[in-house]
Amino acid sequence: MKFAFLMLMLASMSAFADAPPDTTTTELEDLTVTAPSIPWGDGVVSDQVLRDRGGANLAEAIENLPGVSAVRRAPSAAEPVIRGLGWERVQTIMGAVPLYGACPGRMDPPATYLTPLVTSGVSIFRAGGNADFGPGATGGSIHANPDFERQADDQPGATPFLEGGYESAREGFALAGGVFGGNRTLDYKAGAGYREYNDYTAPDGTVVPGGLESTTANGVVGWRPAPDQRLWNALTHVKERNVDFPAMPMDNISSDFWVYNAGWRSDYTARTVNRLEITGGFSYVDHYMDNSKKPNRPIMEAGTDATTTSWAAHAHLDLEPGRSLTLNTGVDVTGLARDATRTRRMVASGATYYDRIWPDAGQLSAGGFATLGVPLGNDAQLTLDGRLDVVDSQAGAADAPSLGGKTVREQYVHFNGPDAANTNRTETLGLAGLRLDGSLAPRRLWYLRGGLSSRPAGVTERYYAFGPAPGGFQIGDPSLAAEQKWETEAGVTLAGESLAVAVSAFYAWVGGYILPTTIAVFDVNGDGTEDTVKGYRNIDATLGGGELGLEYRVLSTLYLPVTLSYVRGRDRSDNGNLPEIPPFSGTADLRWLAHASSDSWVRFGAFFAADQNDIDPAFPENRTGGYTVWRMGLESRPVGRLTAHVWVDNLFNKLYYDHLTREAVLPVGGLKPGQEIPAPGRSFNLSARLEF
Repeated sequence: MKFAFLMLMLASMSAFADAPPDTTTTELEDLTVTAPSIPWGDGVVSDQVLRDRGGANLAEAIENLPGVSAVRRAPSAAEPVIRGLGWERVQTIMGAVPLYGACPGRMDPPATYLTPLVTSGVSIFRAGGNADFGPGATGGSIHANPDFERQADDQPGATPFLEGGYESAREGFALAGGVFGGNRTLDYKAGAGYREYNDYTAPDGTVVPGGLESTTANGVVGWRPAPDQRLWNALTHVKERNVDFPAMPMDNISSDFWVYNAGWRSDYTARTVNRLEITGGFSYVDHYMDNSKKPNRPIMEAGTDATTTSWAAHAHLDLEPGRSLTLNTGVDVTGLARDATRTRRMVASGATYYDRIWPDAGQLSAGGFATLGVPLGNDAQLTLDGRLDVVDSQAGAADAPSLGGKTVREQYVHFNGPDAANTNRTETLGLAGLRLDGSLAPRRLWYLRGGLSSRPAGVTERYYAFGPAPGGFQIGDPSLAAEQKWETEAGVTLAGESLAVAVSAFYAWVGGYILPTTIAVFDVNGDGTEDTVKGYRNIDATLGGGELGLEYRVLSTLYLPVTLSYVRGRDRSDNGNLPEIPPFSGTADLRWLAHASSDSWVRFGAFFAADQNDIDPAFPENRTGGYTVWRMGLESRPVGRLTAHVWVDNLFNKLYYDHLTREAVLPVGGLKPGQEIPAPGRSFNLSARLEF
């Protein structure tokens, strides 16, 4: 039924009439355009649009864009999922640097550290693989641009700004301020912000822990030593404290996140060379979590120190080797190092244990890429992508002590077999893609895409040392094979005088899909209760679905934007369902331009999701019911450079459960172990930004 609806919309597009361009900004600017020319697939979301969409961080700001959803282990810890694929299949990249959190249980997805304050825009790649940025993004990527570059015609000067927001459901607020500007040879931006959120009470009276304190500081400087050259540097620091995680056995007590990027670019006027760009940088996360606010603290005092360091260097060359041909090529190298140790002190006996979680593990990759653009007449373009990488993975502390008197390596072998004894692995991975873009007529666009992308097993999947984890125990498998994703996709964008539609459909087969699942059930700790041991194994999987974006302009001042997203994930090895697949969902808004001179828009709409019955009980996960949640608000620019938003989320105080929000682990707040965590109830929100 869901696919039938998508295909019906696709078939109906031939009835659109030609219309002159319309530059009125719409909600579909989230995909970086002005209606009704709606792009599809990849797109850039500006920092202004990110602010307008709200949310505590980047992950929340892009959630509910077509094909984008999020797994939550805490109210403000949203981990992006693109077309049913999440985890580290979706890479978050800032500048040149792939970002990673420091919690082995994914307490701190890197997109949650980022806010509109630290980026000039975010590119979202919904398709698997990204030829420009290393192996790994089989689920897509989120690329934050840390640079601040003024337009060539911008007037010299400085623009200070202040911004803030309030959310009643969690009695939370955010404040930020800074300055940006420059002159003919200099660009600069500096800012700082603070966010604080508290617990919330769901419509049924359940109290959900949701505390968060966060400070952010960011600075960017760009210099043009010559008209055709530019050198820039960007530094960001985020400090998070006292973050509550009801779906985890510990809470985030303190995290320090640093990311630095630098770049040099030279533009050329030579016939065959357009641009040479070199970028590089690093990120570092120091994370400490413990169970000081959990109910099991009187029995066991537990804490974990974890660190993650990543770095990257890229060289990129844009060429025109022939008439109308374009060739973008380059090389890059990336590195990742992760280490974590859990300390457990049994209060009654005083015995203290030290558990390696990430045993000094890391990955190093080096590769090269090329993208060739070939025009096919006046109305079509062929793009060919290719990439080759060598990835080396190691665990330096594989012979450190583990549970049960075994070493980390011996536990790998015990659960995964003799091949897991070899913790060092070197793999050669490839990417290949072909894309056709064309136009049937003005503002009638189509594309076809196919290709292969791959990723090695991540550090957690490969090297997580046997130990406690949410829901029981967990262990990695060093012998995991790399994922190989074959994907096809087609899309059409059509725009008429009062109606514009964009539709995409995709299908992917993933060989060696790395499935998190239950691999053993037995009494691990001798307490008389059987424990679940989760691990990873390679399977064959398929994913298929589509997205739809529609805008119907009823009047010049009244329009209706709608988005729909659907994905179905199947475990083909065991004829089951893949876990953490979002249900069929969408958004709809009625928008009215109430006052043109102040650009004041009244909004009334909803986001909705269907039942999700296609679940993986071995993950484990539960069925969730569908819901429709209404919202209303006002956006306005009443004076000068002041922008203000006022809105009400969950207008009718609906009790609902997001399928991708993980269940409570321990009895905290008003939650019971294993309980689905309800979403917040009615919330009054406001935000404002003033540029001086």
